[in-house]
Amino acid sequence: MTDESRDLLQSFGKLMTNRMFLIAVGPHPGMGGPGGRGGHRGQGRLLKILAQSPEGLTNAEIAEILDIRPSSVSATISRLVDAGFVERVPSATDKRAVIVRLSDHGRDLFAQYDQRSREVADRLFGGLTPAEQTQLEELLTKLNHQVADLDWDDFMQRGHGWPHHGMGRPRF
Repeated sequence: MTDESRDLLQSFGKLMTNRMFLIAVGPHPGMGGPGGRGGHRGQGRLLKILAQSPEGLTNAEIAEILDIRPSSVSATISRLVDAGFVERVPSATDKRAVIVRLSDHGRDLFAQYDQRSREVADRLFGGLTPAEQTQLEELLTKLNHQVADLDWDDFMQRGHGWPHHGMGRPRF
């Protein structure tokens, strides 16, 4: 590891342990997930998909988009219906199908979430010029692709745990 790589890793480590940063990028109250009302991580993803699909989606479409089992979709939708965030309506074109869409309350909630996210992003990245923001986005995209290509087995010595003896196990 070069000194520059080690320094970058330490900088990312500081950022990832910064409480305010984690609050800014983490789930928000009412949107599901840890810290959100309900505590179910799939709820926020489903609400976001429905916010992007104002006409609504069928359970099968949601399952395909989110790449989860239809039974998980049904359970998540039921929790969101019970909370008043989504509604089920009969399809106008297929009597067998039911369309799931945001309720008025869900649209209001998502609009508030979207506004808060924009405000946090503006405060978080407002110290960067537009060119720096573009460069950071490009670099983070590149880094995300590299992380996706990593084989975690390469970091583990078979049968020996974390490869750096004496450093302890990683804290994830």
